[in-house]
Amino acid sequence: MAPSHSAPALPFAHLNLRRNPFGETDLVDRLDFAVVDVAHHIERLRRPGAAVLFLGEKGHGKTTHLIAIQAAFPNSIYVHVGEGERPRFAESMPLFIDELQRVPERERRRLFRRNVSFALASHEDVTDELTRAGIEVQTVHVGGALTRGALATILERRIAWARRGAGPLPGVGRATIRKLLARHGADLRAIEQQLYDCFQQLEHIREV
Repeated sequence: MAPSHSAPALPFAHLNLRRNPFGETDLVDRLDFAVVDVAHHIERLRRPGAAVLFLGEKGHGKTTHLIAIQAAFPNSIYVHVGEGERPRFAESMPLFIDELQRVPERERRRLFRRNVSFALASHEDVTDELTRAGIEVQTVHVGGALTRGALATILERRIAWARRGAGPLPGVGRATIRKLLARHGADLRAIEQQLYDCFQQLEHIREV
């Protein structure tokens, strides 16, 4: 008689999760746990010649702001400019460009002549370039103080998003949230990476 083999345990099933909640996600999934207020940007971007420019360091929420706005413009084009890439920018209203600093200045000048609105994320401040092109730009510096309450909400939403079924879930305690903010500040990506490593090793449902 052949030996019987039990089915392998599902990853994270012991935590009542489908997956590690702090791993990489699709852009659209980020909307499920984003805590951003972008309503006031949406109306201005319905007008050609307007722009919103999000400035900040990596991991501080520029992309999250862009995709939250894009949800109001389902037919628009979102372009992430990878390192060393020279993407083509199709016609779009608004036109969403992430990592704008990787686009050569000459190409940016051509883009800014288009009769559209722009939602932009960049490490480099191009406010003056936009103004010279006659574009009415609102520049937003992201990554300021991240409050304990906002971080707690983001983390709770991420864990709930990865829920497997009914029942209790692991959580992130207030003491841990204070330590994360003290160590990483507003760098949400670094916070998520630390929690990813923590949840990889978590053996049972509890508060970390």
